[in-house]
Amino acid sequence: MKIDPDVIDRTARVTRKKLGYTPSEIKEVVETLLPTVADRHELRTALEEYEKTAQYRPMTGELIREARRKCFFFTAEQFGPLLGFKDSGSIRSTMSNLENGRTEVTEMVSRLARAYLAGHRPPDWPRNPKLKKPSVLDKNPHQ
Repeated sequence: MKIDPDVIDRTARVTRKKLGYTPSEIKEVVETLLPTVADRHELRTALEEYEKTAQYRPMTGELIREARRKCFFFTAEQFGPLLGFKDSGSIRSTMSNLENGRTEVTEMVSRLARAYLAGHRPPDWPRNPKLKKPSVLDKNPHQ
């Protein structure tokens, strides 16, 4: 039985938030579980079992970029200070070096990014993301 992609997205969203995963990371998990499940209930059960054994996963620069752009819709100038980088004229360069792998992602930066992906928000969290959020209409392949 094929599970509706919208049902998969809604079911996996809970696990993604709990573990602080990016969309590509949870997609990887779901793709490994889908051949073993027949319906939404079995998928939810499999994801709950995965949550129990999931290990802390260090972030890479690529995952930081994905989180910044696809989850938060922030520019480098908005997201850099939230990761503990000094808000300065070189913040874009600092973030570029981090996201392109020229600078190592420290454990502190990794843990902060995971916490934000899990839903934690500091008091200085930007209210207005500067990047454009995709519209619901953008997701429709039939147009």
